Amino acid sequence: MSAVPPPSSLPTDGIPIGAYDVDALLGELSGDAPEESPESAVCVRVEEVFAPAARFLIAEELAEFLEARGITPTEFLHKVEPQRSFLDWPRRALVLERVAQRQARPGRRSPAMRLEELKRLEQEVLAVTARRAHSGTSLSIDAKQFAATVAQTMARTPGFPGRHTIDCWLSAWLGEGRNHELRLVRILSLDGDGLSGEGIAILDQIVGEMLANGLVVEALFGWADGLRGVLDAMAMVWRGEAPSHPDAPAVLHRLSAFVARHQARAARLGLEAGVHHALLGDAPLSGTKAEPNSVAAVLDELSAISLLASRLTVKGGVIGGERTTRLIDRRVALLLSGARLEAVLHAKSHYARIVDLLAFEGAVSGERSRRMIVAHLRRHLEARDFTQRLFETARTPRARIKALADLQRRVARSTLPDGLRERYVRMLDEIQNTFLRTNKVFARIAKDRPPHVDEVMEFASLLAEGAFTEGKCVAAARELVGHHVRSTAFLRGYLARCKDATEQRADRFAQFFATLAGAGLPMRAMNTLRVLLADDEPAARGYVEMILRDLGITDLTIAQDGREALTRFEERQGAFDLIVCDWKMPRLSGLEFLKLVRAVRPDMPFLMVTALATIIAVEEAMAHDVTAYIAKPFSPEQLEEKILVLVNRR
Repeated sequence: MSAVPPPSSLPTDGIPIGAYDVDALLGELSGDAPEESPESAVCVRVEEVFAPAARFLIAEELAEFLEARGITPTEFLHKVEPQRSFLDWPRRALVLERVAQRQARPGRRSPAMRLEELKRLEQEVLAVTARRAHSGTSLSIDAKQFAATVAQTMARTPGFPGRHTIDCWLSAWLGEGRNHELRLVRILSLDGDGLSGEGIAILDQIVGEMLANGLVVEALFGWADGLRGVLDAMAMVWRGEAPSHPDAPAVLHRLSAFVARHQARAARLGLEAGVHHALLGDAPLSGTKAEPNSVAAVLDELSAISLLASRLTVKGGVIGGERTTRLIDRRVALLLSGARLEAVLHAKSHYARIVDLLAFEGAVSGERSRRMIVAHLRRHLEARDFTQRLFETARTPRARIKALADLQRRVARSTLPDGLRERYVRMLDEIQNTFLRTNKVFARIAKDRPPHVDEVMEFASLLAEGAFTEGKCVAAARELVGHHVRSTAFLRGYLARCKDATEQRADRFAQFFATLAGAGLPMRAMNTLRVLLADDEPAARGYVEMILRDLGITDLTIAQDGREALTRFEERQGAFDLIVCDWKMPRLSGLEFLKLVRAVRPDMPFLMVTALATIIAVEEAMAHDVTAYIAKPFSPEQLEEKILVLVNRR
């Protein structure tokens, strides 16, 4: 496995909008484009053709030839008959020319020079095979015999000669397998406790070559559900985990154990080759039933690609390395190619296009894939006539304000590069701010005059709905609405409106508090208040209790005189948010109770109810820090106003 380098961050400023053109990038990511062979696979001496890197190159380039004969590169290199058949294969010349092109290096070897080298090596390998290939009776070996043979052979003829002898022997024995699954079972059966590292490497190489064969992958993983199921199962085996599906062949348990026990590099390389081959195809990963050119279909496929990328991610990189990443990005590029994307976004408004593109951006995982979508988003967000096009389908001021705020939220939640995301968030706030000022939207609730209650609540509702962009606009709206809703005049007007309402007053107040909380202007909800009510007159006490409960207060402690009020206060250790107390009571007056409360709770909101609204009485109460007072008789709205102001003092 090749470790994937950390993704480079996308520059946020000064990038040409077309820098990541999808159609151009498709050419760059084309999975069919030949890649340069690694130098380890560029053979000059005959021994190098038998090295692991060269064998995997043979598995890739001669896949059609090998699959037709059901053999591995190891068998091809150690048997005379398949090599002679290859000399007569109609596609031989094309394959050799392609390999020569891949292995050419400017200034060192031209394609023509490399082609001549390949033809020379072809003849030399055939000569070695004809001289050293196994001949004789059929072999019968087990794990113990194989371990002993490896040890003896490598001790007698170390290096290439010994390895070649064992590979010839195994190639003759392996050819007797009746099918791909059985051949894999046979080779894995040779893995035993006494096997040396050299023996494990020999088995690992052949297992890897088998797994690089498309027909073997089909035989082993054909039970899986769809392409994504196949790739998930291959990723599990790569990790050394056995698939638990009831239809999975038993040999996968043995293969997974082999990979886990030996960290089998060649077996993993074979699985990676299978992953690459599967990703090169055009079968969808999602199995979506949505219309092919619908946003749902694209999102389903992008989500499936993202989940697959996560499954293929392991400690240190990605299964299959950079090539896997490129092939995943290629699939995204095909989904978002110019024609396909235009079909998906066709006839949609500018706003809807941006919403869809942001959804796509959130569904991809690869860096190149994200750059493709960022390119499309930049074209839409940085269009010269962006505001005009955005407002084409949002005709009313309310709709335009909401469209800008909604886009800003989506951009803020996106995974766009930080600098770019912040720039667009500010841009959308500036556009809304300009719109609000130009159209004098806030003039209706200006501070210099008391607005109508309904107008203030309309803007509070807009705030609660998230209709204003974060930044200048939401701050301005919150300041204006907050200025009014905490004023006595507003509360008086709101309560007067409640007086004529048909629905329950408590429900209306609950809605009022919920709206303000959603607007970021929380007022103390009445159902959270702990209130102590003290009055010795049953009728007056019942009247105040009714008003408090209509206001939504549920935690209400009632005392019938000052002494009982003090007892209740001490029982709860002063754990009240408000005291509503009559002045004239037996045993302990309201004023005497106030003095005792102030001794332990100097900040306790204390509302005195009195029939003595004289200046002397008021001055006496104020001298003992009464918070507020209300004179009898009073209407429900007057008491409600007092309480709302008291518990929401700044």
